[in-house]
Amino acid sequence: MYLEIKLYKFFTYPFVFSVLLYLICLQTLTFQDVFSTTNKSFESINESNLINSVKKNFINISDNNNNTSVNQDQTLNKQKIKIVAAGDFGCRPIAQNNIKQIELQKPDLFLVLGDISYEPTMDCWYTMTKALDSKIKIAIGNHEDEEEKAKGGSKELKDSLLNHYNLQNSYYSFDYGNVHFLVLDTQLEFSLDVFKPLEEEEKEYYDDNIKDDESKNPDAKYYSTTLKDLLAKYNIKAEIPPYHLLNDEVIVEDVPLQNEQYQFAVNDLEKANNNSSIDWIFVMFHKPIYSSLTSHFQEYIMREKYQPIFDKYEVDIVLQAHNHFYDRTLPLKFNPNNTSQPIVDESNNINKFVNPDGSIYSVIGLGGRSSHIFLNQPAYVVNQYNGFGFLSIEINGKELDGKYYDIGYKCKEEKLKEKDLDEGNLVIYDMSACKNSKIRDSLEIIDHYSISKTS
Repeated sequence: MYLEIKLYKFFTYPFVFSVLLYLICLQTLTFQDVFSTTNKSFESINESNLINSVKKNFINISDNNNNTSVNQDQTLNKQKIKIVAAGDFGCRPIAQNNIKQIELQKPDLFLVLGDISYEPTMDCWYTMTKALDSKIKIAIGNHEDEEEKAKGGSKELKDSLLNHYNLQNSYYSFDYGNVHFLVLDTQLEFSLDVFKPLEEEEKEYYDDNIKDDESKNPDAKYYSTTLKDLLAKYNIKAEIPPYHLLNDEVIVEDVPLQNEQYQFAVNDLEKANNNSSIDWIFVMFHKPIYSSLTSHFQEYIMREKYQPIFDKYEVDIVLQAHNHFYDRTLPLKFNPNNTSQPIVDESNNINKFVNPDGSIYSVIGLGGRSSHIFLNQPAYVVNQYNGFGFLSIEINGKELDGKYYDIGYKCKEEKLKEKDLDEGNLVIYDMSACKNSKIRDSLEIIDHYSISKTS
């Protein structure tokens, strides 16, 4: 009892009670402060690490890209990109089947390499490709131009395509992820394919009537000079291929030299080559500058004009059409000493390339219109095929994988006779009687190659 009274009196003293309460509170505050400080230390460390990590990643990106900011397509650059390419379609059942197979590939981009509908309008093409419309990029072919006026080609047809695909010009460029694409219009260039030999009576007619006609209509275009003189006029030193009766004395149209497209290409490729976010450069157009021989020539004049800039600005892939077959070259560079014999990079396997020195050229002209017979195989062409299909290219960073797929049609192959070549009979080069050979669970891969870029 005495102890209880003493304790009671102790707690009744205000001073003693206040001191005791202060000590208790002091211990509590000290613990909380320590706890709070510890948490802040962890937070500070984590935040510091996070900031350093972000800065480190940012610096790596900037260093690698030589930019001061992260490229807005950085996420897209890290994704796989699927590109499908073909030309010379038309709207027949084979082309319709090919388009359906391309749809199943679910490409990010569908590159259409010219000669699209073979009709006076594009209605059938727009209907047939409706599901792929937003993914399509086109090159203009001769059948979309007045060169084929007798077969439906026209300025209106070309304008329809430009309007439909929202293009200001028939030559243009664009980026998709880490890939740059340059699209050229071969109808704006000198083409050996339109230089036709004339019969003697036709030459006499032109010799007799040209001057009189030109005086009446100075803006008229005529086959009024020789190919030799035309090339000399513009200081073009292109070789003339020794096929199909073509030579430098053939009478040709004195067409004006178009240079705007070339300047666009030079400026565009230089910019793309200097863009560190671009790993791949593709060029696409219709008439081929490298091709196995069939009814259409290789465009030697365009080759001499454009290949040096393709080499200079490190173009990786060149996609072409016009000849109705598929072929692929080894990596090639321009040979100024012999236009017909390119410099070939033979340091790699023919199907697997690591840092190749030169551009790989392909003709993909089997969209569905018809199939052509091969007349030769240049040493630098490593694969040839004339069955309908498309080229699929998948890009994953600095790795590229290309495959040509056959969609299953078989054509009756005509046998070429030597006299047909001598007489310039080009009709026989089209293979006829094409039909679906068999139903397949999957498409057949005809050609398969890869390119790797290492630092």
